[in-house]
Amino acid sequence: MAMFVLIATTQIISCQSKQDKNAASEQSNDSAFVFSTPKVLKMEDAIVRHFKIGTQQKIESGDYIFPLDILDTAGFLSLSDVADDVEYVLLKTSNGKQEVFIGQGLNNVFICKDYIFVQMCDNIIQYDREGNLIRTIGRKGGGPGEYNWVFNMTVDDKTKRIIINTSGKINEYDFEGNFIRSQKNTYEDQLMPIDSNRIAVEVKNVWRDVKERLVILNKKGEVEKSFPRYLLFDHTDYGQSSGSRPRLTKFHDIICFSEAYNDTIFELKNDELQMRYSLDWGKYAIKPDDVYNREKMVSKALCIYYETDRYLIIPAEIVISFTVVYDKKDNQIRLGYPSRYSHSREFRKLFKYEILAGFFNDLDGGMVQNVDGISLDCQYVFSSYYASDVKEYFEEVGYGANPKYPDKQAKLKALVDTIDEDKHNLLIMMSKLKE
Repeated sequence: MAMFVLIATTQIISCQSKQDKNAASEQSNDSAFVFSTPKVLKMEDAIVRHFKIGTQQKIESGDYIFPLDILDTAGFLSLSDVADDVEYVLLKTSNGKQEVFIGQGLNNVFICKDYIFVQMCDNIIQYDREGNLIRTIGRKGGGPGEYNWVFNMTVDDKTKRIIINTSGKINEYDFEGNFIRSQKNTYEDQLMPIDSNRIAVEVKNVWRDVKERLVILNKKGEVEKSFPRYLLFDHTDYGQSSGSRPRLTKFHDIICFSEAYNDTIFELKNDELQMRYSLDWGKYAIKPDDVYNREKMVSKALCIYYETDRYLIIPAEIVISFTVVYDKKDNQIRLGYPSRYSHSREFRKLFKYEILAGFFNDLDGGMVQNVDGISLDCQYVFSSYYASDVKEYFEEVGYGANPKYPDKQAKLKALVDTIDEDKHNLLIMMSKLKE
């Protein structure tokens, strides 16, 4: 099947760039990484088995058209290939004492054993696993225990702590909403606690010449250790290009890290970065000269990653969005269903209800399971949908035929019938991954 995909204009800085060849010699004695043997994953091989991307064509609007041939529709993963069960949690707007609204400020969702935390741009909302609103964490302001913005946050289900990165400081709370402590911080990026005394913080390379990629802060907010970045660029203009963000995640007790323009996933072990996975994207890999070339970047691999006991799940984008799954058990790489849209607003209207890449839901015939994240126990993959959109989706599209679990489809239908956008915020879809 052939179709055309539009790619919208990405904000890329127009400048001359080069790799800083002297960066290594100019850095301090802080260690960059420890050489180890990573697991090499042949990403390009999996991609070319499933689809072929033709030569791009620029159209009058400034967008790009890529002829795209789907070569192997039967080879795409369905939800039953990676998960045994699917469940839903409908988040309520009120608990009788407090009212909350989850709108366009939604940034992230954290699923714990007993709670669900929703990160807004200026608020943190706590629910139980049945979707009942419990409380908001902290309050707005500049005093102790207060914040105005939530730049980033993380949740530790073992220590029952919530750690947020806000303006000039890091605040820590317990699961009861009590303020524990605060420490100064000048980094606004994703953080991850190493132990009770230290926190790892990633460093974005927005201007392409930031010499640190990761730092370890002590309790006073001082940099205890920094990890140098060797891939630096000159820039001649201001602005942020896409893909500048690094990635800091956790797989059980293992802290993992990768950079936007580096295909290696590291683990932070004994205060050193050790190579864990190497993603071989082949011709789709981002090279230094590609970074400021908009025409090249739209056909290069941008990805994030989540690791579970059995899988490495990689939501990626090369012209279209798709999900790569590395199965550790059988040592195979396969793809979930690709999206049928680009970021072009006009094109998205044509496929209003087919915009998600992920796993076709053959378990209960519900929505596609795309990948917003994984639960903190690494057992569930989840996605979140605005409740009002869910109801509209099923009214327009309906439910899938011949689901594996008809009884679960009946329960989903009953749940959707109860949705009231004045009473419900989000629907969280969670699929229990195979062991």
